[in-house]
Amino acid sequence: MKKVFIGAVGFAVVLMNTFFPYTVHAASGSTNEMSLNTPAYTPVLPEGGSDEYRCFILNPKLIKGTYLQSVSISPDNPDLSHHGILYRLPSTNVDAAKTLDSESSAPGWSCFGDTGVPGASAFGPASSSSWISFWAPGGNFKQFPTGTGMSMNAGDQFIIQVHFHAMSGMKLSSASMNVSLKYATTKVKQLNTLLLAAPIELPCSATESGPLCDRASAIADLTKRTSDKASFTESGLLAMCGGDPRSPVASAVSKCTQTLRAPIKIYGSTGHMHQLGKSIAITLQDGVTGKITKLSNQSVWNFDNQKTVWLKKPLLTKAGDILQVTCTFDTKLRSMLPAYKNQPARYVVWGEGTEDEMCLAIINFTE
Repeated sequence: MKKVFIGAVGFAVVLMNTFFPYTVHAASGSTNEMSLNTPAYTPVLPEGGSDEYRCFILNPKLIKGTYLQSVSISPDNPDLSHHGILYRLPSTNVDAAKTLDSESSAPGWSCFGDTGVPGASAFGPASSSSWISFWAPGGNFKQFPTGTGMSMNAGDQFIIQVHFHAMSGMKLSSASMNVSLKYATTKVKQLNTLLLAAPIELPCSATESGPLCDRASAIADLTKRTSDKASFTESGLLAMCGGDPRSPVASAVSKCTQTLRAPIKIYGSTGHMHQLGKSIAITLQDGVTGKITKLSNQSVWNFDNQKTVWLKKPLLTKAGDILQVTCTFDTKLRSMLPAYKNQPARYVVWGEGTEDEMCLAIINFTE
């Protein structure tokens, strides 16, 4: 067991024993800041794979409710870290997370696709309040807009899902993530997160060939490398986004729309793809006039510059308005980028690996 220092606004400053080897300490000279660290962990890659998703519990020892005003997530080994997602873990589900944590002799637990804990997932019913923030290359400090914040209740904790990725020939080493938090000192509006994902049906190019250019074989390989959930994820996204899971259409363009059921106020958005991405746009279409407003637009996708685009003025929407994410991909990038060295050509669907792809819009809003 390891001794841990704890301290922040509304927190008790104590010295205690804990079963969780995660360092927690107050930031120097501040009463409303906190820093938490995951344990150093060396990834264990699945057979034939180059990625591992690992979840860790972070306990801020909250003794009363508060709001997060900013979140900064940073890896100590960015060469091995692909992204990190911070989830709010409701106090009612802490025991379930501890059970998963205890089942592995190594710190944390395997969590391809989802944390495995109710109330702390990306696409579950509680996602708008569960998803706190994330780190991806180029995106680090998240200062929430003035007057907004992410709510935390007494006893709530965090789960951070870390995606480790090792390129061909890379020597594995330990890596950890630091999460620095700042708490609001006054009451603010609850900032929520809406996730809009599009299915990926990216075929091999005309100049590529190989067994994994067959869609069914590629999905079987994806499942082996990541999780049994892989094939169900793509089928679900096709169904939700107007496609036919029984007869998918191959395309270098992925898109999905969502019609808003109630008015929301949009503050900012973030696009996320992997390394075959060419461009990504997040738009809002007026349900009455058809006018389209660009929330964010990266006409030239840069994997190493995944920053949130905060609007200068929040955008008030109405029921019936339509959000859309549109992504374009280019398989020719496989022959140019180090991440694909010694990797076979493959039919690409939505997947958890770095050599797989995602098309995701992350939208911050208040009700």
